[in-house]
Amino acid sequence: RRHMVVALFFGLGSGTTFVLLPTFAEALGVRTLGLFYTAYAAAAMGVRIIGGGLIDTRGRRAVIVPSMFVQAGATAGLAALGLLGSGTSAPVVPVLFLVGLLSGGAHGFIYPALGALVIDLTPEARRGVVVGVCSAMFLVGQTSGSVVFGYVTHALGYGLMWSVLALLLLAGAVASLGLREPRPS
Repeated sequence: RRHMVVALFFGLGSGTTFVLLPTFAEALGVRTLGLFYTAYAAAAMGVRIIGGGLIDTRGRRAVIVPSMFVQAGATAGLAALGLLGSGTSAPVVPVLFLVGLLSGGAHGFIYPALGALVIDLTPEARRGVVVGVCSAMFLVGQTSGSVVFGYVTHALGYGLMWSVLALLLLAGAVASLGLREPRPS
């Protein structure tokens, strides 16, 4: 099902970012990622507290689709930093902070909205299994992304790795356009 594929792409982005960002930042001369993680966590919590009602009032798809594009855009920001290289005069820490805000905000919306959508679409007798499979797809994306993109980084470097990941996340965002919501009864 399409929502399982979207969960896989979402996990791919978040897992790869969390595993490879520390060594990427180190290669750029950044000594700590405290601002990134703070921005990520604050945005993830903030959108759930302030905007969580949008998942119910606007619909799950209306929140998931733009958030998937935001996740792809945040990764494109990492690609830009990677392609510019360690000798860049770009403001690396502010870009990492912005990427943290965008990624965290996307995560804060996608995870609960995708879970709610899966529950909405699944008959009551199968919800536990389907929610479990959807969560597993997210975790498969996280794990496989970390491993596969580690090898991609080793072979091609950070700039190309983040670029390939951003393109894959864009494909996931496009796939999210086809998500359907249950018909109102």
